[in-house]
Amino acid sequence: MTAAQTLEKLGFGVDYAQADVVVVGGGGAASRAAVSAAQAGAKVLVLAKAPVGQGGSTVHGASEIMSMGAAGYGSADDSATVHYEDTMRPAGGFIDRELVRVLAEDAPKRIADLIKLGVPFDRVNDGYKLIRSDFGTYARALGVKGKTGKAFVSALADEARKLGVETRQPAALIDLLRDSIGRVSGVVAMDLASRRLLVVSASAVVLGTGGAHGLFSQQVSTAEMTGDGQAICFRHGAELVNMEFHQFGPAMVHPYVQLFSKSCFILHPKMLNRDGHEFLADYLPAGVTPEAAMDEKVFPFTISNESRYIDIAIATEIAQGRGTERGAVHFSFADIPDERLAATIPNTLRWMRAKGLDPKRDLLDVGIAFQCLNGGVRMTNTDAMSTIEGLFVVGELAGGVRGPDRPGGNSLAEGQVFGHRAGAGAAAFARGSDAPGKHDVAPLATRLGTALKPNASFDAQRIAADLRAAMQAHCLVEKTQSGLNIALAAVREARAQFTAGGAATPAQAIDALTIDNMATTAEVILQACIERRESRSSHYRTDFPQRDDARFGHALTITRGEADPFRLAFDVLDYPRAEFTNASHLQATHHG
Repeated sequence: MTAAQTLEKLGFGVDYAQADVVVVGGGGAASRAAVSAAQAGAKVLVLAKAPVGQGGSTVHGASEIMSMGAAGYGSADDSATVHYEDTMRPAGGFIDRELVRVLAEDAPKRIADLIKLGVPFDRVNDGYKLIRSDFGTYARALGVKGKTGKAFVSALADEARKLGVETRQPAALIDLLRDSIGRVSGVVAMDLASRRLLVVSASAVVLGTGGAHGLFSQQVSTAEMTGDGQAICFRHGAELVNMEFHQFGPAMVHPYVQLFSKSCFILHPKMLNRDGHEFLADYLPAGVTPEAAMDEKVFPFTISNESRYIDIAIATEIAQGRGTERGAVHFSFADIPDERLAATIPNTLRWMRAKGLDPKRDLLDVGIAFQCLNGGVRMTNTDAMSTIEGLFVVGELAGGVRGPDRPGGNSLAEGQVFGHRAGAGAAAFARGSDAPGKHDVAPLATRLGTALKPNASFDAQRIAADLRAAMQAHCLVEKTQSGLNIALAAVREARAQFTAGGAATPAQAIDALTIDNMATTAEVILQACIERRESRSSHYRTDFPQRDDARFGHALTITRGEADPFRLAFDVLDYPRAEFTNASHLQATHHG
């Protein structure tokens, strides 16, 4: 029986497609991969869960300083070597130095590509406007009016169309396909318009499905990123790394979502709880003023300097019932002179006014929002191949170049550098490979059968909301064993409800499968947070408040268990450290 016949027997309508390379995702990294694969001569099919240009972190990320880091456009003293060292210093032992070296060396080339595609990087006088990001020795990050990622995706999507890349959207990834010897042979997706399954045969697969934003109540992107790629790769036995490290911090959560970076905090806004009390001073140790904490603010949250009290204070006020009805606190910029607002946060002012907000008049709802996973499916080489042959991983799904901390501007750089390398690498892999064998869809058929199983108590919206609330409460700023276990219990209950039956029709199966993906990825994150019994950067365990280099000064890899997939196998991965060329190249602000 063919794959299509097996799925049709379950009641699904099935369509079929073929490509040399299938790229799953519509963000910056996936779009770059599609362009590079097509430039290398491959027949490329893109599947995007949200229409290209409308979903994902790259498009929706917005802050006063959103930018891409690349040496060569600023100081003559800056270089790929300095960028490499800036990245390695705060994360040595947690990231792959060969991947980081490629990141630093290739980033200027990828900026040059984007300039040729017409991306209008901000300029000042006769050069590019450059931002010095956290952990950066020099100003090297280029942006486009705070919405840099959107400009990237727009330019790359136009180029993909010119190259003849076919795009199916909206289409949600259901599973990887593998042949009888375990090699990737394509994917199965659901066309979200027709609600038919799409079986795609391909010799290579590039996954750029994004992060796990949809696992949290407050997040800075789009909720369709529900950890699908992480969960699917985990089920297939791929190795993941650094899943306990993720980025989050203060963000305005209504009427639109925007990160509040250092630019906003150096204005010294008032932070007020629901009762109008200015609360930050209540959380500061003796000798630290609210203004001093705000002047040190970095995004994302880190325990490595005094700005940590800002995030802790916001989260605590909300948790103890003194937040607003939107799960936030209020920020007031009423006392800031107009000219200082205009000079310091020009992009933010423009966006606020477009939404009818006046920061001088209105109280702004600010919560703690999830921004990014630092861990992901481990890249094993500089072409972004995973531990599964023929499967390439890019963007936020990929792991190996993000550890506890990283320089600002690296996220967009990672997407462009490894998106290009994965696309070109996947095209070469497909060109040099025999046609994949017959698809093995038996595991998928079993999982689809569970999604279709009757269950009167299954309510996908309620289950998802309960999971998000648990993750928001216990897996962001302050973590404890007891809190993480509370979230783990909620996640396991979600998975148990799916296992009892997703109560779906074939057209609704994606809703039940999404619950399974959310629960799977959330459990991996939570178990990783429990396993790391120390505090480091954004991973703040109040029951283990000290950094413990002797026991935990290295990355942890994760694979599924043998008999029970969720008896996770944790292994030490102590990536080789970098040898630094010049000890004087230390960041002005060092976070350990």
